[in-house]
Amino acid sequence: MNALHAAECITTQNSCCYLTSGTFSRKPLNDQRSRCLSVLVPCHPRDARKVVDRIVVEDDPRYRRVDLAEVHAWEARRAFVETVAKGESGINLAEAALQVAAEDDAIVSHSTVRLPIQSFLQRIDRLASNMRSAVLQKMPEDAMPDDILQAIGHHLFTEQNFRVPPFRRSNIPSGVLVDHPGVYENAKYGYLHEALISRQGIPAVLAILLEQICQQLLTSGAIDFAVRVDCSALDRVPTATALPGLSRDMVTRPDGTVLNTCSTDVLVEMLRFIKRAYWPFGWQSGTGPSAGGFTSAAMVWLEGEARAELQAIARTAAHRLQRGIWTSPGAGDLRRALASAERLCIVLGDEAYFEWRDVAVLYLHAGNLPAALAHLDAYASTPAAKDAPREEQKLVERILEGVRAITDELDDMHIIPLLNLQSALETPRPEADTEQRTPLTW
Repeated sequence: MNALHAAECITTQNSCCYLTSGTFSRKPLNDQRSRCLSVLVPCHPRDARKVVDRIVVEDDPRYRRVDLAEVHAWEARRAFVETVAKGESGINLAEAALQVAAEDDAIVSHSTVRLPIQSFLQRIDRLASNMRSAVLQKMPEDAMPDDILQAIGHHLFTEQNFRVPPFRRSNIPSGVLVDHPGVYENAKYGYLHEALISRQGIPAVLAILLEQICQQLLTSGAIDFAVRVDCSALDRVPTATALPGLSRDMVTRPDGTVLNTCSTDVLVEMLRFIKRAYWPFGWQSGTGPSAGGFTSAAMVWLEGEARAELQAIARTAAHRLQRGIWTSPGAGDLRRALASAERLCIVLGDEAYFEWRDVAVLYLHAGNLPAALAHLDAYASTPAAKDAPREEQKLVERILEGVRAITDELDDMHIIPLLNLQSALETPRPEADTEQRTPLTW
């Protein structure tokens, strides 16, 4: 027999069972640690087939490791919060954006190492350095600030080919309800590190990149005027303008860092794009009070979802997760949608009315009823909730009634504070379970 034949076998004490010519035979095994594959291979004619045992590495304890995902995610969130806590003028938008990527990477990759944030910051530094030597040193000494900024934009968006995707801000058709926004939105366009790799990202991400490059040029002395990145229109390639009357010395701190002159609106826009891309329920596009994904998510929690196509997507997602594949095209990701919703609450603070509503319904689906009750109750008392469509008001009332009925029966119910800078800074560091080891994902 020239063909290879394989039969999966399971170790039984010190022997392995396999099929040979239709009979059930046994072969002793020295390795009792895991499943193995018995492979029948061609050999000497007097011994037509020979069994070769191969270890299934997913079951081998040598290929298991401590899961540090929760610790890495906490560290990235902590660094993000500390950056945001510096205020509008002190925040480093590029670092904050990369910490968002680091947290989401830890959530899904379960990698034993962190996302190399400093490496991506160094990429931006090299872009600024190359721009200084390739563009600014060739400019005339009496060049006007507007001419210099135009040359910077041309080099970044034309010569270096950084660009926005064809859909610019959102790929979801206007004024329609889509079952899964992730089918339309590509989340990678909302991450700064992905933009540095593929040179493509939504306008908000490119605005953060442009602002960081201008800060590096200002810090190094390549330019001597303050720059503001225009964030008023986040549906096109960002532009930079000179701030009249503000020199380098006036916007430089004693430690050498430069005051931020770009609005945190770009960070909010980036987080909302990521939240929308991972939202695992229906999404109503548009800008009106009924837009977004709250209504669909709330109805699923209250009434369930029996549509056949959505059940098929859910089964496919579960199958992929069982195989160790942590992404599911179009089906959304509750963990990363929730992480973005939480970060939006932190950035917006007391003005996060609609983010309280959205994070509450995601908490419901995640099983965190106390947090859901706290945030939805806070939203219900805002003017935004009172001005919401009647359908949404009824959904909020039904959810609050149902959650209160459940939580009233819990003996260990405790008060959950609203997400903000203070409560985020008080979140304790999780402890890694060094005794519990998980298999590597392949």
